[in-house]
Amino acid sequence: MLHILLPVVLALAAPHRPVVAIQPYGHVDAAVVDRVRAGVAADYDVDVVVLPARELPAAAYYRPRARYRADALLDDLDREAAGKYTKIVGLTARDISTSTEEHADWGVFGLGDLGGAPCVVSTYRLSRGGASQALVDDRLVKAVGHELGHTFGLDHCSTPGCLMADAEGTIRTVDAGTGRLCAACLARMQGIARVAVEATKRAGGAGGN
Repeated sequence: MLHILLPVVLALAAPHRPVVAIQPYGHVDAAVVDRVRAGVAADYDVDVVVLPARELPAAAYYRPRARYRADALLDDLDREAAGKYTKIVGLTARDISTSTEEHADWGVFGLGDLGGAPCVVSTYRLSRGGASQALVDDRLVKAVGHELGHTFGLDHCSTPGCLMADAEGTIRTVDAGTGRLCAACLARMQGIARVAVEATKRAGGAGGN
């Protein structure tokens, strides 16, 4: 996935070893949490902590569709991460949604704060089509990688198969993905790494004599 460059970006963007937190919301199968923890630890040079599960915030509940607003969950996760974690991944088995230009309430696999700390992924839609557990696990890893990519500043990509391709509400897009960045997105990540290097150098110089 992003394992070549993200350790560089993370290490340079934080004064200490980067920490990615996983926040289970409500009942999330322990195997799902462990799969995400292992995937993040394997792909990124970071410490991973699993936080105690807690209930989904009532303020995020969207009663007309009986699901939770992902934007409100990002706000909740951002407050949780503040000053403690480099990135935070919310996990839930409940359906989540956001607003688009065409839809006031659009169901999604996940949502990430572009350039921020939090992202959230729902397993609710990942088992569609009678998927095997192996396929569900693959979808989960891709979804988490995609949303984490947003937190590192990567927007949606039009290149077929790219990790950052917009799923557009269909699981087929996720299944067709390679789970890796295309050349253009990889170049963007290199640019992010360069900016992080320069920012670190400037910060170091400012604290000199």
